[in-house]
Amino acid sequence: MGLIEVAKLGSLQEWDEILKEGADPNELDSYGTNALSWMLKMDHVGLFQHAIQSGADPTSPYRTPGNVIFDAFSQNRTPFIEVIIQTASIWKNSPNLLTRDKEGNTIFHLSVMESNEPLWEVIHEWINDEIFSLRNESGRTVFLEAVVENRIEILSFLLKTFTKAKDQIDSEGKNALHLASERNLDEVCSILLEDDIFQLESKDNFGNTALFLSASADGVESMKELLYAGANPFVWGENEESITRLLDREKFGHCLKTWKDFVIQKAILGDIYPLRNEMIQYIKLEKPFKPEELAKAKLIDLI
Repeated sequence: MGLIEVAKLGSLQEWDEILKEGADPNELDSYGTNALSWMLKMDHVGLFQHAIQSGADPTSPYRTPGNVIFDAFSQNRTPFIEVIIQTASIWKNSPNLLTRDKEGNTIFHLSVMESNEPLWEVIHEWINDEIFSLRNESGRTVFLEAVVENRIEILSFLLKTFTKAKDQIDSEGKNALHLASERNLDEVCSILLEDDIFQLESKDNFGNTALFLSASADGVESMKELLYAGANPFVWGENEESITRLLDREKFGHCLKTWKDFVIQKAILGDIYPLRNEMIQYIKLEKPFKPEELAKAKLIDLI
């Protein structure tokens, strides 16, 4: 009887015997999977734990992308996930720790994307500069996935631990502030805007600033965070469309009102507003205000 057949049967005794005969606990079958995969399929959680404790590596890759850890999470197999976490001290130094799934995710990405706090608590201390820089098929690192998934505690930890977090961008050239803004994650935006770590006017590959992206998502809350942090309100984005034309076209009335109220507030300040000249040029060109709104902003004589 071969190793895979023993795995299918679930016998701890026969497992130990075949290992004594020299079987490799991580050998692949004709399908490119391994013994742990079959234990998962056959629901042999007791043998699964015993196998890991006797040399089977849950991080060992299949012939195609992935391993049994990804399978356990994708199938929501809680007892097996618990065993994986409980035995982490056994496989933490595996040479296969950075095995990826078909989307290019490592188990570090997985712990964030699946919101599995117990797994994160076990493995986050293993993250070094190399692991921190690994990107999945979307070009996202663990930090960028934490932003997208709105994982406040995780992204805060990574932001404080790794100084290069601010420089990370995905495959579309979006940094953490871009990603949070286009999802209207205002609390994330607030954290990222602390200490002026991110440049407010940086653009993604399509020419969009964080403010423009928040507008494109009808993100009133994130737009407010960005405007009051000092973002330039007078911007153009993808396809050279202005922010107010975008808001008007999409009929994002609340966002447009937020933008107008902010600009009127600044216009009333007069010459002390540092972007006053830029504001006047923008209003002349894009005509976002009605005459009565211009009068309220004390701009009627200048436009």
